[in-house]
Amino acid sequence: MAKIDSVDTKIIQDSRDKDTIEVTLSVGSIKATASVPAGKSKGEHEAVSHSAQDAEKIITQLTSTLVKTDFSGPTSFDQFLIATDGTVQKSNLGGNTTLALSIAFLRLWAQTNRLQLHQAISQIAGISPTGFPMFFSNVINGGLHVDQNFNPLAFQEYMVVPQSKSPTKSLEIVNGIIETIKNILTSENHPLNFGDEGGFIVSGDNPEDGLKILEQALKTYQSTEQSKIALDIAASSFWDPKNQKYSWRSDNWTTQQLIDLYQKIVANYPIMSIEDPFNQDNFDDWGTFHQITDDSIWIVGDDLTVTNTKRIEEAKQSDAANAMIIKPNQIGTFTETIEAIKMARRFGWKIIVSHRSGETEDDFIADLAYGVAADGLKAGSPLQKERLVKYQRLIEIENS
Repeated sequence: MAKIDSVDTKIIQDSRDKDTIEVTLSVGSIKATASVPAGKSKGEHEAVSHSAQDAEKIITQLTSTLVKTDFSGPTSFDQFLIATDGTVQKSNLGGNTTLALSIAFLRLWAQTNRLQLHQAISQIAGISPTGFPMFFSNVINGGLHVDQNFNPLAFQEYMVVPQSKSPTKSLEIVNGIIETIKNILTSENHPLNFGDEGGFIVSGDNPEDGLKILEQALKTYQSTEQSKIALDIAASSFWDPKNQKYSWRSDNWTTQQLIDLYQKIVANYPIMSIEDPFNQDNFDDWGTFHQITDDSIWIVGDDLTVTNTKRIEEAKQSDAANAMIIKPNQIGTFTETIEAIKMARRFGWKIIVSHRSGETEDDFIADLAYGVAADGLKAGSPLQKERLVKYQRLIEIENS
């Protein structure tokens, strides 16, 4: 590939109206752009994110080197970024800075080689697509994704997972269930408010309230055999290390009480997966729960694993999970994201490529999910345009 001709940056707003960085790289007449999301509920071990303004300054400082260097491909480009930063958590450059550059360069390389983005991803990863990922669509929001004045449920995400492998059919089902939930809430005189990821806000102290509404919607719209439920507990967000309990407003759960609650939920609802059921560093508790469930459901690491091979290895040694979330901005480059995916695959884990709570209209994760044969794509509610474009990109690939 020819050397980069120019590096341009722009500050844009994400789905929460927060500043984020957008980067455009060009070679001749070919241009490639990437923008990065930001998480609100973050794992302590994920890459550092600098302000958009600082990211823009850092990229400006790197520009003279970027346009002088002849990179052989995305791997060598990412290696340059990793070496230039020189820290475990991208503290110097910022994971958002490195990821914007990394994805933009990957897109540029794909275009110069006349490849679709997902084809370039598959080629570099050495993975062939085997079909489309299932949709993990957030339809009820809770936890830190909701203004606390709404008295939200403790669990962060209640997701519907259509069992179809057709993106077109899956989006149709998700939209139908969203409309059904809306009708249920309206009939109960429940105000229609929305969280960060476009899901409905259900107020209350009992985490099962969200499950009851979602199960009712599934039964009304179709059947629970056609769609399952996935939960993101985000337990680290309400872990109290001082008291060694999980505290949400007036509620307190010991680890055993949470395990009992999860077992009750699995027994009574069509649960497919539970993400981040315990604090991100309590590996033994994860292992205990995994043994109890005996792979009957997906135990999904996110804050636990943060798309980081060292954390994934530690989780494997503790038998903590059998599935994991992939968020490129947790690690900061495309290459490191692929390394995490390949390690999880060697362990036989399920892979769910995921968005963040503060999203942009960049649809990179859709190509990533398809290109690495991910089991799921977690992209939030299609009621928000920043989430919808991810689903639409899979439909575009399906129809191509």
